[in-house]
Amino acid sequence: MVKGLTKLILGMGILALILMGSPAGADKLAEPIRFDDTDGAIAVISLYKTTPTTQAAGIKAFYKTAKSFYQTIPGFYGLALFSSLDGARVVELSQWQDQASYEAFQASLTSGGEEDYPKYYEKYTSSKGKKKDQDGAGLGDPVLTASFAVEQIASPPGMVSAIPATMALVQISDIVADTVEHQANLVVAAQATLDQLPQLYPSPRTVVVLSGLDTPHVMLLANWGSTAEFGEVNQVPQLAIATTVATAEDGLEEFVPATDSHLYQTVKVITPKTKSYGK
Repeated sequence: MVKGLTKLILGMGILALILMGSPAGADKLAEPIRFDDTDGAIAVISLYKTTPTTQAAGIKAFYKTAKSFYQTIPGFYGLALFSSLDGARVVELSQWQDQASYEAFQASLTSGGEEDYPKYYEKYTSSKGKKKDQDGAGLGDPVLTASFAVEQIASPPGMVSAIPATMALVQISDIVADTVEHQANLVVAAQATLDQLPQLYPSPRTVVVLSGLDTPHVMLLANWGSTAEFGEVNQVPQLAIATTVATAEDGLEEFVPATDSHLYQTVKVITPKTKSYGK
Protein backbone atom coordinates (compact mmCIF):
# COMPACT_ATOMS: atom_id res chain seq x y z
CA MET A 1 0.00 0.00 0.00
CA VAL A 2 2.76 2.48 0.96
CA LYS A 3 4.77 1.53 -2.13
CA GLY A 4 1.77 2.10 -4.37
CA LEU A 5 1.04 5.48 -2.76
CA THR A 6 4.66 6.53 -3.27
CA LYS A 7 4.45 5.70 -6.98
CA LEU A 8 1.21 7.67 -7.28
CA ILE A 9 2.71 10.77 -5.63
CA LEU A 10 5.84 10.49 -7.79
CA GLY A 11 3.75 10.17 -10.93
CA MET A 12 1.68 13.23 -10.03
CA GLY A 13 4.88 15.23 -9.44
CA ILE A 14 6.27 14.26 -12.85
CA LEU A 15 2.96 15.18 -14.49
CA ALA A 16 3.01 18.59 -12.80
CA LEU A 17 6.53 19.24 -14.06
CA ILE A 18 5.51 18.29 -17.61
CA LEU A 19 2.51 20.62 -17.49
CA MET A 20 4.63 23.48 -16.15
CA GLY A 21 7.01 23.08 -19.06
CA SER A 22 4.32 22.64 -21.70
CA PRO A 23 3.52 25.20 -24.39
CA ALA A 24 0.17 25.86 -22.71
CA GLY A 25 1.97 27.06 -19.60
CA ALA A 26 4.41 29.10 -21.67
CA ASP A 27 1.53 30.97 -23.30
CA LYS A 28 0.71 32.51 -19.93
CA LEU A 29 4.05 34.28 -19.71
CA ALA A 30 3.77 38.04 -20.06
CA GLU A 31 4.88 39.14 -23.51
CA PRO A 32 7.37 42.01 -23.85
CA ILE A 33 6.70 45.23 -25.74
CA ARG A 34 8.49 44.89 -29.09
CA PHE A 35 9.43 47.85 -31.25
CA ASP A 36 8.65 48.25 -34.94
CA ASP A 37 10.41 50.72 -37.24
CA THR A 38 8.74 49.69 -40.49
CA ASP A 39 7.53 52.45 -42.80
CA GLY A 40 4.59 54.30 -41.30
CA ALA A 41 4.69 52.65 -37.86
CA ILE A 42 4.31 55.14 -35.02
CA ALA A 43 4.50 55.28 -31.24
CA VAL A 44 2.17 57.38 -29.11
CA ILE A 45 3.38 58.51 -25.69
CA SER A 46 1.23 59.92 -22.91
CA LEU A 47 2.73 61.31 -19.71
CA TYR A 48 0.68 61.30 -16.50
CA LYS A 49 1.58 63.07 -13.28
CA THR A 50 1.07 60.98 -10.13
CA THR A 51 2.20 60.83 -6.53
CA PRO A 52 3.87 57.95 -4.67
CA THR A 53 0.53 57.24 -2.99
CA THR A 54 -1.63 57.26 -6.15
CA GLN A 55 0.70 55.81 -8.77
CA ALA A 56 0.09 52.10 -8.19
CA ALA A 57 -3.71 52.42 -7.87
CA GLY A 58 -3.89 54.57 -11.00
CA ILE A 59 -1.95 52.02 -13.05
CA LYS A 60 -4.07 49.17 -11.73
CA ALA A 61 -7.34 50.87 -12.64
CA PHE A 62 -6.11 51.88 -16.11
CA TYR A 63 -4.81 48.40 -16.89
CA LYS A 64 -7.92 46.58 -15.74
CA THR A 65 -10.22 48.72 -17.85
CA ALA A 66 -7.95 48.84 -20.92
CA LYS A 67 -6.37 45.41 -21.29
CA SER A 68 -9.27 43.71 -23.08
CA PHE A 69 -10.38 46.82 -24.96
CA TYR A 70 -7.06 47.52 -26.66
CA GLN A 71 -6.35 43.93 -27.68
CA THR A 72 -8.83 43.94 -30.56
CA ILE A 73 -8.29 47.46 -31.96
CA PRO A 74 -7.26 47.32 -35.67
CA GLY A 75 -3.70 48.49 -36.24
CA PHE A 76 -2.76 48.19 -32.56
CA TYR A 77 0.76 46.77 -32.04
CA GLY A 78 1.08 46.92 -28.26
CA LEU A 79 1.05 49.11 -25.15
CA ALA A 80 3.38 49.42 -22.17
CA LEU A 81 3.00 51.24 -18.87
CA PHE A 82 6.11 52.56 -17.12
CA SER A 83 6.13 53.86 -13.55
CA SER A 84 8.85 56.29 -12.46
CA LEU A 85 10.89 55.13 -9.50
CA ASP A 86 10.12 58.36 -7.63
CA GLY A 87 6.35 57.79 -7.95
CA ALA A 88 5.81 61.16 -9.67
CA ARG A 89 4.87 60.05 -13.18
CA VAL A 90 3.58 57.26 -15.40
CA VAL A 91 4.35 56.88 -19.10
CA GLU A 92 1.97 55.08 -21.46
CA LEU A 93 3.55 53.99 -24.74
CA SER A 94 1.41 52.47 -27.47
CA GLN A 95 2.45 51.37 -30.95
CA TRP A 96 0.33 51.53 -34.09
CA GLN A 97 0.56 50.35 -37.66
CA ASP A 98 0.36 53.96 -38.84
CA GLN A 99 -1.05 57.36 -37.94
CA ALA A 100 -4.35 56.52 -39.65
CA SER A 101 -4.85 53.51 -37.35
CA TYR A 102 -4.31 55.66 -34.28
CA GLU A 103 -6.62 58.40 -35.55
CA ALA A 104 -9.32 55.82 -36.29
CA PHE A 105 -8.95 54.54 -32.73
CA GLN A 106 -9.25 58.08 -31.37
CA ALA A 107 -12.41 58.65 -33.41
CA SER A 108 -13.90 55.41 -32.06
CA LEU A 109 -13.63 56.73 -28.50
CA THR A 110 -16.62 58.98 -29.09
CA SER A 111 -18.30 57.27 -32.04
CA GLY A 112 -20.95 55.54 -29.96
CA GLY A 113 -20.15 52.19 -31.57
CA GLU A 114 -19.15 48.91 -29.97
CA GLU A 115 -15.56 50.13 -29.56
CA ASP A 116 -16.59 53.27 -27.66
CA TYR A 117 -14.17 53.27 -24.73
CA PRO A 118 -16.29 55.45 -22.39
CA LYS A 119 -19.14 52.94 -22.77
CA TYR A 120 -16.72 50.07 -22.23
CA TYR A 121 -15.33 51.74 -19.09
CA GLU A 122 -18.82 52.47 -17.74
CA LYS A 123 -19.90 48.88 -18.35
CA TYR A 124 -16.76 47.58 -16.65
CA THR A 125 -16.97 49.76 -13.56
CA SER A 126 -20.73 49.28 -13.09
CA SER A 127 -20.25 45.51 -13.21
CA LYS A 128 -17.52 45.66 -10.58
CA GLY A 129 -19.51 47.53 -7.95
CA LYS A 130 -17.34 48.40 -4.94
CA LYS A 131 -14.25 47.30 -6.84
CA LYS A 132 -14.27 50.68 -8.63
CA ASP A 133 -13.74 52.56 -5.38
CA GLN A 134 -10.96 50.23 -4.33
CA ASP A 135 -9.02 50.58 -7.58
CA GLY A 136 -9.30 54.36 -7.83
CA ALA A 137 -10.22 56.51 -10.79
CA GLY A 138 -7.32 55.65 -13.06
CA LEU A 139 -4.54 57.96 -14.16
CA GLY A 140 -6.65 60.98 -15.04
CA ASP A 141 -5.82 63.22 -18.00
CA PRO A 142 -2.27 63.16 -19.40
CA VAL A 143 -0.16 66.31 -19.32
CA LEU A 144 1.31 65.32 -22.69
CA THR A 145 0.17 63.09 -25.55
CA ALA A 146 2.15 63.06 -28.78
CA SER A 147 2.72 60.83 -31.82
CA PHE A 148 6.28 59.86 -32.72
CA ALA A 149 8.06 58.37 -35.68
CA VAL A 150 10.36 55.49 -34.76
CA GLU A 151 13.67 56.86 -36.05
CA GLN A 152 16.03 54.11 -34.96
CA ILE A 153 16.19 50.98 -32.81
CA ALA A 154 19.45 49.52 -31.51
CA SER A 155 20.03 46.20 -29.75
CA PRO A 156 23.09 43.95 -29.36
CA PRO A 157 23.47 41.35 -32.14
CA GLY A 158 21.16 38.41 -31.67
CA MET A 159 18.84 40.18 -29.22
CA VAL A 160 15.22 41.11 -29.89
CA SER A 161 14.44 44.83 -29.72
CA ALA A 162 12.04 44.72 -26.81
CA ILE A 163 11.39 45.67 -23.21
CA PRO A 164 10.22 42.94 -20.80
CA ALA A 165 6.72 43.22 -19.42
CA THR A 166 7.83 43.53 -15.80
CA MET A 167 10.81 44.60 -13.69
CA ALA A 168 12.79 46.21 -16.53
CA LEU A 169 14.72 49.39 -15.72
CA VAL A 170 14.10 51.94 -18.47
CA GLN A 171 15.51 55.42 -18.92
CA ILE A 172 12.99 57.68 -20.68
CA SER A 173 14.28 61.09 -21.73
CA ASP A 174 11.96 63.69 -23.21
CA ILE A 175 13.97 66.36 -25.00
CA VAL A 176 12.14 69.40 -26.35
CA ALA A 177 13.76 71.50 -29.07
CA ASP A 178 12.91 75.15 -29.71
CA THR A 179 12.71 74.74 -33.49
CA VAL A 180 12.05 72.01 -36.03
CA GLU A 181 15.63 72.38 -37.25
CA HIS A 182 17.01 71.78 -33.77
CA GLN A 183 14.70 68.78 -33.43
CA ALA A 184 16.28 67.28 -36.54
CA ASN A 185 19.73 67.99 -35.09
CA LEU A 186 18.78 66.24 -31.85
CA VAL A 187 17.68 63.15 -33.79
CA VAL A 188 21.07 63.07 -35.53
CA ALA A 189 22.83 63.48 -32.17
CA ALA A 190 20.73 60.68 -30.66
CA GLN A 191 21.61 58.37 -33.53
CA ALA A 192 25.30 59.20 -33.00
CA THR A 193 24.85 58.16 -29.36
CA LEU A 194 23.51 54.80 -30.55
CA ASP A 195 26.68 54.28 -32.60
CA GLN A 196 28.69 54.35 -29.37
CA LEU A 197 26.64 51.67 -27.59
CA PRO A 198 29.01 48.75 -28.40
CA GLN A 199 31.72 50.52 -26.38
CA LEU A 200 29.56 50.90 -23.28
CA TYR A 201 29.65 48.56 -20.30
CA PRO A 202 27.14 47.79 -19.09
CA SER A 203 25.31 48.23 -22.36
CA PRO A 204 21.54 48.74 -22.68
CA ARG A 205 19.48 45.86 -24.10
CA THR A 206 17.48 48.11 -26.41
CA VAL A 207 17.56 51.82 -27.23
CA VAL A 208 14.84 53.56 -29.24
CA VAL A 209 14.98 57.06 -30.74
CA LEU A 210 11.57 58.68 -31.32
CA SER A 211 10.88 61.95 -33.10
CA GLY A 212 7.67 63.91 -32.59
CA LEU A 213 5.47 64.19 -35.68
CA ASP A 214 3.59 67.35 -34.70
CA THR A 215 5.67 68.54 -31.74
CA PRO A 216 9.43 69.29 -31.47
CA HIS A 217 9.98 66.45 -29.00
CA VAL A 218 12.67 63.78 -29.21
CA MET A 219 12.28 60.75 -26.96
CA LEU A 220 15.10 58.41 -25.99
CA LEU A 221 14.18 55.05 -24.40
CA ALA A 222 16.93 52.81 -23.02
CA ASN A 223 16.23 49.39 -21.50
CA TRP A 224 18.98 48.58 -18.99
CA GLY A 225 17.69 45.13 -18.07
CA SER A 226 16.32 43.82 -14.80
CA THR A 227 16.22 45.84 -11.60
CA ALA A 228 17.96 42.91 -9.89
CA GLU A 229 21.11 43.53 -11.94
CA PHE A 230 21.89 46.81 -10.17
CA GLY A 231 22.61 47.11 -6.47
CA GLU A 232 21.69 50.81 -6.37
CA VAL A 233 19.61 52.97 -8.69
CA ASN A 234 22.44 55.47 -9.03
CA GLN A 235 24.53 52.70 -10.61
CA VAL A 236 22.30 52.66 -13.68
CA PRO A 237 24.11 54.49 -16.52
CA GLN A 238 22.36 57.41 -18.19
CA LEU A 239 22.53 58.02 -21.92
CA ALA A 240 23.01 61.66 -22.86
CA ILE A 241 22.65 63.45 -26.20
CA ALA A 242 25.18 66.07 -27.25
CA THR A 243 23.62 69.49 -27.80
CA THR A 244 26.49 71.02 -29.79
CA VAL A 245 25.64 70.74 -33.48
CA ALA A 246 27.21 71.84 -36.72
CA THR A 247 25.67 74.78 -38.57
CA ALA A 248 26.29 76.13 -42.05
CA GLU A 249 26.94 79.70 -40.90
CA ASP A 250 29.46 79.62 -38.08
CA GLY A 251 30.55 76.05 -37.60
CA LEU A 252 29.14 75.14 -34.20
CA GLU A 253 26.07 76.16 -32.26
CA GLU A 254 25.29 75.36 -28.65
CA PHE A 255 21.66 75.13 -27.62
CA VAL A 256 20.18 73.79 -24.41
CA PRO A 257 16.87 71.99 -24.96
CA ALA A 258 14.45 71.30 -22.14
CA THR A 259 15.17 67.78 -20.94
CA ASP A 260 13.09 65.61 -18.62
CA SER A 261 14.92 62.34 -17.94
CA HIS A 262 13.90 59.75 -15.36
CA LEU A 263 14.26 56.08 -14.54
CA TYR A 264 11.15 53.95 -14.89
CA GLN A 265 10.14 50.38 -14.31
CA THR A 266 7.94 48.42 -16.70
CA VAL A 267 4.80 47.38 -14.83
CA LYS A 268 2.25 46.31 -17.46
CA VAL A 269 2.22 45.36 -21.14
CA ILE A 270 -0.83 44.83 -23.36
CA THR A 271 -0.33 42.95 -26.62
CA PRO A 272 -2.76 42.41 -29.53
CA LYS A 273 -5.10 39.47 -29.17
CA THR A 274 -4.39 36.76 -31.73
CA LYS A 275 -6.93 34.24 -32.94
CA SER A 276 -6.33 30.62 -31.99
CA TYR A 277 -5.87 28.11 -34.82
CA GLY A 278 -9.18 26.75 -36.03
CA LYS A 279 -11.27 29.49 -34.39
